Amino acid sequence: MAVASECRMRLFEWKDIGGGILADIPATIRAMEPKLLQLHVVGKPADVKAFAEIDAASALMGLTTAVVAEVVSSDNLDNGSATGAVQSFTTIGIDGNDEIVARSEPMHATVGTTVRATTNLYKECFHIYANAHGTEDMDATGNVDFRETDDTVICRIPATDNEGNGSGFKIPDNHIGMLYGGLLTRFSLAADEGVMIRIINVDAIDQEAGGAAADRAINWMDFSASGATQQQYIVPKGQLYQSGDILTFWHSSFVDAGEDYDLLLNFLIWKK
Repeated sequence: MAVASECRMRLFEWKDIGGGILADIPATIRAMEPKLLQLHVVGKPADVKAFAEIDAASALMGLTTAVVAEVVSSDNLDNGSATGAVQSFTTIGIDGNDEIVARSEPMHATVGTTVRATTNLYKECFHIYANAHGTEDMDATGNVDFRETDDTVICRIPATDNEGNGSGFKIPDNHIGMLYGGLLTRFSLAADEGVMIRIINVDAIDQEAGGAAADRAINWMDFSASGATQQQYIVPKGQLYQSGDILTFWHSSFVDAGEDYDLLLNFLIWKK
């Protein structure tokens, strides 16, 4: 069977989400004007009960000081001209003010394989997706990369696609994160099968140099939809995450047969 996963990540500002949608959280949190980070995953785990990371980013920047990054394609046709393919893409990451932000990064004006340095500075980038296209194609013609200046690729939009890789993210310094609910839907409904989802949270202590994964104590949460009748699982709201926590997302078959699923997760992130 084909094992696959793709994550669509979007960031919404307070002005986009304010009002009644957040009526069930305390006024003190609403006063901080939280942002909403939304993950939409379409996936299918392998035919085995074993967790694999969902649509992992190519690498993490992991920086304490924000720096210039680079954008480039493996094909000249991904450029900013009217006749280009991908003209620009959106990054979701952390800036020099420790804010989680979405920024638009244009490709080179005429030649996609020419490296363009960003004017925005980044400590981290979690995900990228195309936001403007020319007449050449509605998809990338080459691999469109957001990378560090040493050529380390952080996130990539693959050729013939519009969405980059990356589902995991970090709670910025001096911020709090909260899982604001979600929905897991499976489509096969085999009698003894199902889908399992795991959110792994690596906090500051877990990130200490020399700490092995086996030494981490209960740094994850699992939920699943399984059996002959459970098509959906409603993900509850309220799980909190600390400043600096790194969250990654994993999937597994419940027994030994991968099923197609759809997963929506919402996270509120606000400054302390």
